[in-house]
Amino acid sequence: MKTRLSKRLNALFDAVPPGYDSVWDLCCDHGRLGMAILETARAPAVIFVDQIQDITRELEERLQRYGAEGYQVLCQDASHLNLPKQGRHLLVLAGVGDEVTLNIMAGLLAQGANTARFDWLISPANNLFQVREQLQQWPLSVQAEGFVMDKQRGYEWLLLQHGEAPPCPVSNPAPFWDASQPEHRQHLQKLLRHARKQSKNPQQRDQAEREIHALQGLLEKKRGIQ
Repeated sequence: MKTRLSKRLNALFDAVPPGYDSVWDLCCDHGRLGMAILETARAPAVIFVDQIQDITRELEERLQRYGAEGYQVLCQDASHLNLPKQGRHLLVLAGVGDEVTLNIMAGLLAQGANTARFDWLISPANNLFQVREQLQQWPLSVQAEGFVMDKQRGYEWLLLQHGEAPPCPVSNPAPFWDASQPEHRQHLQKLLRHARKQSKNPQQRDQAEREIHALQGLLEKKRGIQ
């Protein structure tokens, strides 16, 4: 594979299942993940989407230079995409903040039954507790999820299926946390410090206190003991 991926993007690459008619790379690190998917033929088509013209122009030039095939580059707001009516597709949304992530998801999920089946692979840059609270309000089923450390920063990711009755609903916090693992404990402590800062803001206090309670429970829980 020519495209070099960070540890975080490599974890997302490994999480992309086979069998999709297309993968949509939304705002993801200048298209690196989508390029890797193209190079390895993980999907027959990749659609790159970003609303920053300089990024899409540079990406188009790079793809042409490499002689890539089976792709499309769109310069537009990802929340207003015209999604296909047939087939099975994967929307990848990583590296952007919680508000952008949820705004894009809300816009596309609103299209509902008018589109084909779309799964999601997301890895927001921050505030996963808040993101997961919102995900619980949508008909989404967890197919896989995980955590990766990259350059001293931790990132959660979720592979989600959109459906009417999720057999495996989104949990909050994630079920994979194990405070006996140093990387997990370090990340959870960082989240707890951030939540305590947020609790000082009256507009964020209720949500922050829910997060503090959940994180303290994870940190105090010993592995194998309920």
